[in-house]
Amino acid sequence: MDAQETIDGSQCPRGRLALCIVSFTLFGIAGFTLNASVYAHVSSYCGIAREIATLVNAVAFLALFFMATRTPRLIDQRQLTTIGAGCALTAALVLEFGLTLQVPWATIVGLICASIASAWATTVLVSAVSGLQSPQAALVSIACGMALGEVAAVAHPPVPFNIGAAETIACYLFSMLALYRAASPLFAAIQNAERPIVLELANPESFLPPSSGLYLCTLLFSIATGYGLTFGEVDRAPANIGISVAVIAGAALWLVFSRSSDKEDTLFSFCVLTVVGGFMVAPFMFLTDLASANALLRIGVRCFDMLVWLVVIAVGARNPLALLPTFALVRALGALGTDIGAIAGHTTNELIGVDSGMAALITGCALFLFIAFLWTGFRSFSFHDAINGVVKVGDTAGRADAPLTLAEGSSTTRDAEDSPAAHQDPEPPTIEERCTAIGKVHGLTGREIEIFAFLARGRNGQFLMDHYVVSRNTVKSHIKHIYAKLGVHSQQELIDLVEHND
Repeated sequence: MDAQETIDGSQCPRGRLALCIVSFTLFGIAGFTLNASVYAHVSSYCGIAREIATLVNAVAFLALFFMATRTPRLIDQRQLTTIGAGCALTAALVLEFGLTLQVPWATIVGLICASIASAWATTVLVSAVSGLQSPQAALVSIACGMALGEVAAVAHPPVPFNIGAAETIACYLFSMLALYRAASPLFAAIQNAERPIVLELANPESFLPPSSGLYLCTLLFSIATGYGLTFGEVDRAPANIGISVAVIAGAALWLVFSRSSDKEDTLFSFCVLTVVGGFMVAPFMFLTDLASANALLRIGVRCFDMLVWLVVIAVGARNPLALLPTFALVRALGALGTDIGAIAGHTTNELIGVDSGMAALITGCALFLFIAFLWTGFRSFSFHDAINGVVKVGDTAGRADAPLTLAEGSSTTRDAEDSPAAHQDPEPPTIEERCTAIGKVHGLTGREIEIFAFLARGRNGQFLMDHYVVSRNTVKSHIKHIYAKLGVHSQQELIDLVEHND
């Protein structure tokens, strides 16, 4: 049983949708208490601690990315949940000590443990959302959950740093444990399936390549996130921007009820405009108490967060094995961008009143880079096309030991040769003969026809690397050329082409 079968066959218990919405809401609360209570206190004696914790979060997701692509058997849900829960409890204990006594090393260790727990809790959440029975249910959980998280964050009263730390850790633990069973089918499927790095060789369009615009967009918007969190801080806490809640909630409702076929791209355009507006008005807010720039940046980046979650879940729906690699790389770049933006925001705050011209220059550079990257690289980019461009992996394509239709047909042919009827009816063409005929029509070289036949028999990229003793890039190049000449996008399409060729 492969990943798609395992996930599609799982039953969605009543209440799973509610648990996902609650988890998104709790993550909104955790983000608020972490920034407004914990980080605000930490910055008074160890300001670098939050940048270190965010960087560790990026490293944790990069580790998840490499495990998900190269060694998925290491993604053992029970073991990683034990590690995540252990980090959460360690963070609760160490932070109580470090924050109360203002001990820098203990604070850093506690925040690092909290970052690791946060990374795993978020991974469990995305796995649970991907297991919801319908795309509409996933959309509702993401949009409503994130909107409720914004409402809860604004309504949440200020709390002391120790309560804020305990509350943050409790939110992470809830997601890990409450969604454990909901996320189990995906993790079980990933452990038992082919390695994505091998499967991607024969099914390149079933995965988002690292060069996808989604990843660069995530980095750019995350820089805006970090800048918006730190620019114009009040008592070392992010500026109060409650007015943004109504807009974010409105965007969430529009996502849920809109029937537009390109609503992802419409939302992306809205995100770009609000972030650009935030950077533009920031210099005019230097010596005022207004948080207009922060509000615009917050609206843009939070709506973009909803969009990214929708894209990741949509990719996972088409290819479950691409879910964690895509999500992990997105989150890693998101954490890295947040750190970059936070440093720019802190620098701007320090220059205000001392050298306002330089502070304005930093903001102007951030605005220019944001517009320049989007204008040069994303004028023709479409989130809708990026989602629909992911080709669903065939039920058995890419597995060397899979009972593919053609292999079964070949076996039937051999059985027929031993029967009396074999001497009366003409022998059907073999896979190699079919591939040779198709290959000559489409201009394949001799080596490409050989590889074509192996792929038609269900052999995967690793088999080809071992058989020809060549590198992964060489095999990838051969397969890319074969697919281009045949006009197919996946191994299953290639098999279907050979099957239906008379």
